[in-house]
Amino acid sequence: MIENKRIMRLRKNKKGGIEGLPLQLMIIVLVAALGTAVIVGWISTIDTPTSIGEVTVESGDIEMNRVTNGNISVNISVTDQNGDPLEGVLVSLTGCGIRTSDNGQVYGNTDRNGNVEFTDLTVNSGSGVRFVNVSVSKSGYGEDNTARIAVIS
Repeated sequence: MIENKRIMRLRKNKKGGIEGLPLQLMIIVLVAALGTAVIVGWISTIDTPTSIGEVTVESGDIEMNRVTNGNISVNISVTDQNGDPLEGVLVSLTGCGIRTSDNGQVYGNTDRNGNVEFTDLTVNSGSGVRFVNVSVSKSGYGEDNTARIAVIS
């Protein structure tokens, strides 16, 4: 009978026990805060990605009615995303049969001012408006193929 009363008393105690919850909650909050601090600290040490910012064709369009083959010059400037000149960028011109005067491909690297100049170029004659594509690339900075030079015949 005494044992039945004890069981009944345990059943009547509806307060329950969640004694460990506040401590567990504090541990979870502490672990989350430390984890967030570690991740934020790690992210702040990552360098900002570098990329090619702007490719400028300084010589403009090629007008075939004013320029004869062999006298075409093209100046290209390349900057990074901050507007600073990029040295050592590979610049390549393709399309419209553009070639150097010795019939070679047109490519070169930018100098410390981010400039490259191509001289004595030739293009195939044609009619209407055509385009020479300007491709630039540098390791760690990526590629940019958005610049074009209009060839107007």
